[in-house]
Amino acid sequence: MDILIFSGQSNMQGQTESNPNDKPVKNAKEYKLLTDSLVDLKNPVGEDIGDLLLASHLGHGSLVPYFVDSYSKNTNHEVIAVHVSKGATIVEQFLKSSPIGVDRYNKLVKKVKGAFKKANSIEHIYFIWLQGESDAINKTTYDTYIKQMIELKNDLKEDLGIEKFAIIEVGYFGYIVHGNYDYDEIIMKAQEDLPNIDKDFVLLTDICKKLSLDDEYINPDAAGHYNNKAMRIIGETAGKRLA
Repeated sequence: MDILIFSGQSNMQGQTESNPNDKPVKNAKEYKLLTDSLVDLKNPVGEDIGDLLLASHLGHGSLVPYFVDSYSKNTNHEVIAVHVSKGATIVEQFLKSSPIGVDRYNKLVKKVKGAFKKANSIEHIYFIWLQGESDAINKTTYDTYIKQMIELKNDLKEDLGIEKFAIIEVGYFGYIVHGNYDYDEIIMKAQEDLPNIDKDFVLLTDICKKLSLDDEYINPDAAGHYNNKAMRIIGETAGKRLA
């Protein structure tokens, strides 16, 4: 059995136009901390834990079930999915060393460890990350983003034993605020370079760059956020790649 941890900001949290009303994913469960239970994995995912970790926005869709379904079909592994995301967050707001991140980090670790206890056996532990939009808005520098990502990865490796920090490269978002792509592309470059800097990182896909600039794949009610059609594409693509 594999543990797949899904973290990041709103596009990982899930902020689509509706609940896609999918069937549960076979050979997979989702862990819920508040009830300390395993439930069928389907949209919506996650749970509201204060303001630290949030469920799919308005009970709508996310990429998580599509990712897990693709991953499981390509590995023949059973999966426990753990959704630990929060919209509008910069990397620092996930860091154990930061006053603005430590509470979220600790809650994330607590939830994942709860999932560990529900697994009969654990073969692989992977951390999947879709985040960076807020860092682009915040004009986070390349060097700062690299440093903070490595720090986050190192803490997760020590505290949870993750084998890989798997990145779904961020799409364009900061341009909505800044009027240009410069700050988005700084974050993109950092995410593309991380696997070459540190072998614990792997880049799963850069498909969000294309989807984020095509209105066919954007939630009409939330600029820069993917719709259910895009979530399926992102999830299936990245899940197969991780497998």
